[in-house]
Order: sequence, then C-alpha cells, then structure tokens
Amino acid sequence: MKPLISIVVPVYNVEEYINECIESIQKQTYTNLEILVINDGTKDRSIEVIKDLMNDPRIQVINQSNQGLSGARNTGMRAAKGKYISLIDSDDKVKPTFIEELYQKAIETDADIVRGSFRDFDGKVPDGWVTDFNICPSKGTEALKQFLNQSLSFVVWSSLYKTSFLRNKKLEFTPGILLEDGDFTTRSYLLASCVATVDTPNYCYRIRPGSILTTNNSQKMSDSELFIINKFIKFHQNTMNAETKSLIEDAIYAFMRDWTRIIVKDTVQFPKSHFSSLKSANKIIKPTLRKRPLKEKIKYAIKINIIKYRYK
Repeated sequence: MKPLISIVVPVYNVEEYINECIESIQKQTYTNLEILVINDGTKDRSIEVIKDLMNDPRIQVINQSNQGLSGARNTGMRAAKGKYISLIDSDDKVKPTFIEELYQKAIETDADIVRGSFRDFDGKVPDGWVTDFNICPSKGTEALKQFLNQSLSFVVWSSLYKTSFLRNKKLEFTPGILLEDGDFTTRSYLLASCVATVDTPNYCYRIRPGSILTTNNSQKMSDSELFIINKFIKFHQNTMNAETKSLIEDAIYAFMRDWTRIIVKDTVQFPKSHFSSLKSANKIIKPTLRKRPLKEKIKYAIKINIIKYRYK
C-alpha cells in the first residue's frame, strides 16, 4: 500500500472558495490522504460550507484561535501523520494528478522536497511570477543556487515535503510575518539532501481581491521583509561556510529586491533606524549584484535612490 500523505489546508475567511479547493483534493488520483483543514479562527462560514464534504473520513478539522497563515501551517505540520506533507492554500485548487506526480518523483529520487509548477485559474503564468523550475535532482544548496539565479517565485504550496526531513531539521514557518514563504524556502533548501522538480503545472493559483498579496498590506509586508532580511544578515554573520555564505547573499538580494519594490510602490513608515539594515544588506549583497544583468543593477540602484530621497 502506498504511504499516507498529509494535505494541510489553512482556512480563514474563504467561504466562496473552500469547497472548490477541498473537492479538488478529494479527486486526487493518489487516494491515501489525510486532509487536515486548519480552521484558523475564521469569521465567516468557511467550515459550514464544507460540512457535506466531511463524510469523507480522510478530512479532519482542527480548530484554533487566529494565528495567521504561518501558525495554521505549523499546526497542520505538527499534526500530520503522513510520510509526506503538502501545503495547499484554501482559495486555490489542484488538478487530479498533482499529488501522484510529486509523490512519484519523490520515490524515484528520495528527495526531501519536490517542487511542481503552477498557473492561474486561466492556465496562464500570473504577471510578474516565475513559476517553472526544472532541474535534475540536486543537493539542496545547488538547487537553491539555481532557484535564486532564476528569480523563482517563493511559494511553498506547489511542493511536497518529506515529513521526517521537516521534523529532523526542525523546519517550521516564522509566526507573525507575511511573505513567509521566502524565509521557509531558503532555510529548507539549505538543509535538504535532495531537491527534485516536476514540470507539470498541476497547481492552480487564484488571484483574488482580499488575499494577502492583493490587499493593501504594504506596511506589514515591508515590516516582514525587514524582519527576514535582518534574520538573514545575522545568519550571514554567523556562517563560516563559503558556499552557504554566498547563498545567503543571493537570498538577501532576493528579499531586498522585493522589499525595495514594496517601499517604492507605496508610502510606508520608514524610520531612520531602517537605514542601518538597508546599508548592511547592500554591503552584503555586493558580490551578488556584480553577477546580475546591467538592466537589473540599474533598476535596483534607482529604487535605492528613491528610498533615500523619500525617507532621509
């Protein structure tokens, strides 16, 4: 018998979408699943609208007070009994072979992480996203190097994770921040023995009003990016391994690229103390910037100058 796979679905105010998401999971060709629905203190009828689906013995609802997406994912990961864990957002859906294809690749390669591809609900690549990551099975550090070089979109929901790997490496999401996927992906790839990929776009990402990325959360996103950048600056300072140090530099650049975009796009609170982090990060990422295309360097420099002009 094939091993149990745990699907973690955090739920918060998604009554319009949750039914379609859960039904798509129930229709998976890989059937030995536990579907952990994490009710993260939802304020709407999200749990009520899927009551008819709960006749499926594979579905388990775990209720908790609101802890945010990171907290909900962590709850599900701790409760998971499967050999592998998949994290699916409750407003998205998956095609029938999503789990089957990721699992087959995991078995073939003994990978700790298998990343799949994704599209929006119209089958298109969402504007500004880099969705497809196609590599030979690689050590996590090598995979991360390619990942960052290709400016892949930091998402966790199109991947399958080996449960023993997550627990042995004590990998969880950082509570209380937005854009937590970049932090988690970087840390997990650094520690993985093997990362593999599947090129079939079996995950369908919904772009909707009211989601974290479309709501005006600029200040929270800016604060979250700053938190992650400061965390990785300390990581860089405490790391002796040259390969790891270089990868952290590339990761900080990726975070800085996003942080500066947020700050330039919208007015946020940017106290003078933030400039010390900006300065430290810019010093660390100099080797990475030297490797980037000229157009990208110019674009980054323009954003830095706008920030200095606007906030100093």
